[in-house]
Amino acid sequence: MITKEVIDNIYKQCKSRPSSPDTLDLKLLFQYAIVNHSIFVDDSNLVIDSVSPDSPFHSIPLDNIHDILEFENAIAVVLHSSIIFLSKHDDAVHVHLRMQKPSLLDRAKDKMRRH
Repeated sequence: MITKEVIDNIYKQCKSRPSSPDTLDLKLLFQYAIVNHSIFVDDSNLVIDSVSPDSPFHSIPLDNIHDILEFENAIAVVLHSSIIFLSKHDDAVHVHLRMQKPSLLDRAKDKMRRH
């Protein structure tokens, strides 16, 4: 089961992109997600057809992918501030967006506005 702690760990472990997209484990995607999600690599983008073409997650530059991980029921495509979970069993797609905490300067400005 993918919990908040698991998601936090993914972000901690996958902070940076690999030196080359060639080192990504794309075979996981093609092994488990090609049938349900109609994925393919076009030029240097990963295209996920089970995601609406209007979505920013429909076509992802391979250079932006930090890692590809396997879980019991899903494959995770890890980006800098989001994770796309592709179900292994159907065409369900879940996206986790990491919300950035306000910086110290932003908090100080907010506090000054309130006074």
